[in-house]
Amino acid sequence: MKPITHEELKSLEDCRTPVEWAAACDAIKQAREGLYPDDWWAKVKMSGMMDRIMARWGEDSELKVQTF
Repeated sequence: MKPITHEELKSLEDCRTPVEWAAACDAIKQAREGLYPDDWWAKVKMSGMMDRIMARWGEDSELKVQTF
């Protein structure tokens, strides 16, 4: 599977809302038959990029548990 591109990383970096983030993630996955690139975890999650971007709208990338 092809690694995440510079342009795709930029599309994530440009996100200002959760809707933009979801659209950017969907486009990245769509380019790889519905899967995240193999280097997603290292370049987006573990690098801190995801948390830094999601902080713009008061969120983080940690899993949340909800009960109903």
